[in-house]
Order: sequence, then C-alpha cells, then structure tokens
Amino acid sequence: MRIHNDTFIFEHDGTDFDKEQFASLCRFGFSHKRTLHTIGFRGIGFKSTFSLGNTVEVRTPTLAISFRKKRFTHPDWMDGVKATDRTVIQVAIGDRNRANELRQNFEEWAESPASLLFFNSLKELTIEGQTIRNRRVAAGPVPNSSWVKLAGADTGELLIVRSEPARLPEEAIEEIHAERGVGTDDLHLPPCYVELVFGLSDPQRLYVVLPTGAQLSLPFSCNAPFIQDPARFAIKDPATSSTNRWLLERLGKLAAHAMVQWLENQALSCKDRAAAYGLLREAGVYAHDLNGTCSQIVLETMLAQLNNQRFILNTEGKLVKPGTCAAVPIELHSVWEPDQLTKLFAPDCNHLLSAGL
Repeated sequence: MRIHNDTFIFEHDGTDFDKEQFASLCRFGFSHKRTLHTIGFRGIGFKSTFSLGNTVEVRTPTLAISFRKKRFTHPDWMDGVKATDRTVIQVAIGDRNRANELRQNFEEWAESPASLLFFNSLKELTIEGQTIRNRRVAAGPVPNSSWVKLAGADTGELLIVRSEPARLPEEAIEEIHAERGVGTDDLHLPPCYVELVFGLSDPQRLYVVLPTGAQLSLPFSCNAPFIQDPARFAIKDPATSSTNRWLLERLGKLAAHAMVQWLENQALSCKDRAAAYGLLREAGVYAHDLNGTCSQIVLETMLAQLNNQRFILNTEGKLVKPGTCAAVPIELHSVWEPDQLTKLFAPDCNHLLSAGL
C-alpha cells in the first residue's frame, strides 16, 4: 500500500472476488465473512474507504468498477480499463489533512507491524516501499506455538501461542448476533481461538487482528475476536460484554497452560525452561479503567489456573509446588552442591530453587 499522486493505492496478489464476495461489496451492513477472526464491524469495512475520498476504484482480473460515495452500493462499470493480474483498489484522497493522517498510519504500521502475525494468509506487507515479512523461525516450546521473526521490522524473535478452537457460549453467540443485527440463520459462528504474543516491546496491546487502543499491564499481547466499541478504537467493557470477558478468561487460561507446558518441556535446558516465567506477572493493583480491567481478568484467571499446580523449577529439573522450594543466593551454588545447600540453609524444605532463577 502506498500514496502516489495524492491517490491511496492498495493491491494484493490473492484470489479474485467470487459472486458472493462481490455482492457483499454492493450491500451495506453485510459481510460475507464467517470466521470470527476476520469478521468486520457490522459489515462497513469496505465502505470505510470513502473516508479518504468520494470515489473508490476496484480492478481485478475479472472486474473494473468504481463506487461513488453518494451511491456507495451501486457499482459503475469502467469501460476500456485493462484487466490486471492483481486486485488493485484506488482512492483519490480528498484533502491534504487526510493524506497526512494516512501517512502517519503507515508509519505506525511500519514501526509496530504485529498485526502481520494474526492474518491467516497475509505473509508479506509492503508499506511505501518498506517490506515486512512474517517468517517462522522454529517450533515453539509448547504445542500450537512458533518462534517467528518479522523480517524488515525492528523486533527480535517473538513467540506466538494459539489455543485450540472452542465453541462460543450461548450468551456470547446471542450478543454477537445482536451486535451484528442479524439472526442465527444469517451468521454462522464457528469455534474460535485466542492467541498471545510474547517478546513484543511495550506497550502490550489487545488485538482484533488489527491493534486496538486497549493496552495491557502484562508481559504479553493478546489477539482474539473481541467485540469492539462503535469507534473500533477499544473493545466493549467486559463488565457489559460477556463475550469479551469469556475471551479474556480464555487468554488467562492459555497463558497459564503455556507456561506450565513450557516448564515441563525437558527437551530444553533449565535456562530455556525458566524463560517461561517471563509470561507471569506478580499480582498488583490495577487502574479502574478498561486497560486495568482487561489486564486484571487475564492475570487473575492465569493465577487461578496455576493454583495448587507444580510450576516451580528445582535444582533437579523437576517441577514442585509453591511453598515447598527454598531459594538461596546464586553465588552459593558455586560453593556447595544442592543437597549441601539444602541441609545448611533450608533444612525444613524438600527442594531448592534452580540456580539462576
């Protein structure tokens, strides 16, 4: 995507529109999308391009049409326009202010392109000549996880962990149907998954594929099909949205499960296993706002899942319960063996915390 001669241009090499998809362009308040991670807000995604200018042109291998703002559901066929091997969308930008704002959006994307991790089929993105690629580096330390690198972006290796798909509870299904203004026969909601990303620089955020304005006081970012507020800046308050609360709780459970599985992975060194503790944050007091509420729900659910579990790594590489393991200054490990340290400094404990933790 780029700006050329005061025109916004977006192109991709994916598949062309089919009949149903083309029909959705010509309707308002409708989306052909059925998977929750790609579902638009009340079907206005494509229509939002009119915020840039009054005419939107669409060219594909089989189509050459334009839409005008005053008749945005009526396509005008563009005669004499050659077919393209890509899908190209162009909008003549209405004024300089909108162009400047769009350039600022481009800069933000280039600086923090984490959304590239969450698209199912988008693997490479070029913004004003800067190309960023989503490259898988290696399998992650737990099932359904990968170490990835955003080549072309200023990020290190990132760990992305995905949950298993789960069916939405009935109250969440009812809420989504009410938000979309459709009946149960018009919108099929399949099982959905949630994801967390560890390794991004702060601020950590909530994503609905694209970043929201909601920031987290957690060591990781989260992606899920949250119900967003009408401005699409943040998400609906989980105090009033059962869907969002359920998704945040799933993220807390995923974080706890991933941490324990990571610690249990004996194919890794103790040092690499101990890196799992980076997912855990100490409980604290959160602000009484959306950011604090979301962070608190995720962390409290995570801590509840860890309650009474074995997740403390001892000197033998085994996991033991909290309260049964003693910690001594790391320097002492170079003087005495673990069993001697236990006798000298922690005779009432059964285990000694692994060195370096």
